[in-house]
Amino acid sequence: MQLHRNPVQIIVNLLLLFRLSSIARAAVVPNRQEYAIGPHFTPNYAAVAVSYANGSNIALGRVSGDGAWHDLIFWLCVNPIYPGLDDEPLTTASQAILDKMIRSLVEVGAARLGEPIRAAAVSLAGQNQVHHYGESSIDAILKDAFRAAGIEYLQMLSRDAVMGEPLIFVEKSIVAGHGLCLCHPYTANQNCTNGTRPPPEDVYYLIGYYASELEITRTADYWTAYNSWWYGFPTRDLGRDFKHAHADDQQYWDKVRVQLLKSLLPRVSHNVTKLIYYGDFAEDAQLREVVAEVLHMLGQTPALIDDEVDPVYAGALGTAELAKRKPYHDVVPKHPGLIVQPKSDL
Repeated sequence: MQLHRNPVQIIVNLLLLFRLSSIARAAVVPNRQEYAIGPHFTPNYAAVAVSYANGSNIALGRVSGDGAWHDLIFWLCVNPIYPGLDDEPLTTASQAILDKMIRSLVEVGAARLGEPIRAAAVSLAGQNQVHHYGESSIDAILKDAFRAAGIEYLQMLSRDAVMGEPLIFVEKSIVAGHGLCLCHPYTANQNCTNGTRPPPEDVYYLIGYYASELEITRTADYWTAYNSWWYGFPTRDLGRDFKHAHADDQQYWDKVRVQLLKSLLPRVSHNVTKLIYYGDFAEDAQLREVVAEVLHMLGQTPALIDDEVDPVYAGALGTAELAKRKPYHDVVPKHPGLIVQPKSDL
């Protein structure tokens, strides 16, 4: 016996099957959106985060550094007489250490991200004027190390564009990591001329506490995280692990007090208005007590930024946020042809 099917019903069934198939494919392939990757190098570890166009900033992971890493970061970030490119053995060793860390960090980040990392910006401490005026040896070593690791190094601020700064320094990335001093929407340029500018100027007091170092930075007054001036006071022997090197805790904390006083004296024209702690030991109760004591002694009453941002990842989150914004892509270089501007596609 032969069955006769209604042609109209067959067409309806085919359309329904096509619709269900489309829905299934849409469920498998996620909607893509623009994002940027931001590693942050600290004296004791490197962290990496991602910033999405929808405003979500997510920590992807961290990799601990060894003694060689700490020594290298000290040379790159703190020592004002970094030998530079003419010291080939040191340059080669620096690149090898960076290459190892970047490869490990990319692997950790890609595993959490769910896809390969192809490009990234980077932030680190820049606690001396040599680096802030565009010390080329650091930038060249970073470029080579990123290239060796198979990813593109996104130079967030090209040499000679604005004060010659080729990197995102900690005073920018930490503030941005807390969502402060940023123009909105994220596509607005660095002057917020096509967006909403942040609240009035603030002076930030930034305390980074690590196992091997204590970083103290006081900024000048500024209203965007894209531009800032800084007063850095790095200490290599006042990290948390150096307590045992002193006769007692009191001696150690007395040295911390001295360094804090140095960072706040002589008084500048503007009092510090915001206080941010960062680093893997940012929550240390004794450190916070000593900082509060010194601030009170000098009549400084900054508001503590106490939000849900993980202090371990604040720098990485801020780097990713700034990389997404490409804040310096519209800067006109002083010497056209000599500057490689950041790419518009991350």
